[in-house]
Amino acid sequence: MRNIIDMHTHFSIETGAVSEDAGRIGFTVENKSLGEHLNMMDRLGITHAVLSCPTLKYLDDPAACVKYCRQVNDAGASIIHSYPDRFSFAAILPLPYVSAAVEEAERALSELGACAVGMCSNYSGMYLGDERLAPLFALLNDKCCSILLHPAAPPVWPEGPITGKILPMFEFITDTTRTVLDLIDSGMLSSHPNVKLVIPHTGSCLPVALDRYYGIMRAQGRMREAPLEQLYYDLACDAYPHAVPILLTWTDTSHIVYGTDFPAIPLPVLENHLSQTLVHPAFVNCLDDVLWNNARRLLINQ
Repeated sequence: MRNIIDMHTHFSIETGAVSEDAGRIGFTVENKSLGEHLNMMDRLGITHAVLSCPTLKYLDDPAACVKYCRQVNDAGASIIHSYPDRFSFAAILPLPYVSAAVEEAERALSELGACAVGMCSNYSGMYLGDERLAPLFALLNDKCCSILLHPAAPPVWPEGPITGKILPMFEFITDTTRTVLDLIDSGMLSSHPNVKLVIPHTGSCLPVALDRYYGIMRAQGRMREAPLEQLYYDLACDAYPHAVPILLTWTDTSHIVYGTDFPAIPLPVLENHLSQTLVHPAFVNCLDDVLWNNARRLLINQ
């Protein structure tokens, strides 16, 4: 039996059954209990899961934002105390409030046992290459801490087409790509070489967008290489049949980790996705790396 780490999975401290922003993003996610999460893991044979709770709550209220993030991180710490073999957690941070985020990252990583931090693609239009985030990246660099990136809605989007009605279909993955390109172009990532970035959904649009970025930069007479060694990719959601082969044209299997995106994705879909992962030709000789070893290298406090 293989060990499997789920690097892209979520928990919530909310009591409601449905995500509060379902109407806005056009996609409903039912919150699940810890027992339901463990049942899913046992059904799929997942040994260990890294929980995250990406949030854009209280962005206009610094005190409420800090309070909520502390509550989530305290809950994560409680879970890993009760189930140390089954769960780790990635801390959430009260961004866009950078000083408070630095304080909470220090607390979560040093006192609560967080193994990484989870960050959204933007916070009220603050993307992750923003120079104001340099103090946070300096701390993460000192801690050799990985970032588990999660999509967010962009500040604005066209509401007419289907992609504007169901944001995870396109707007989420393009916003993920937007913030990665910003991290590359700003030098924020390469200036902090101990920080590893786990990009969700098989790299989102990055495999195509990076070629376009390089082309535009060459046309403008300037160039900045992406720090590919710092970039990792999870397999959550729709990695087959096309995304994995495209991704592997410019990275390798030592930079790929497994993820489910539970509870956003139903169990039958997850079973099918895992079965495809187990038999994919690219992974035949490196399954233990993709399912376990690569993820272990990214996690601290383990």
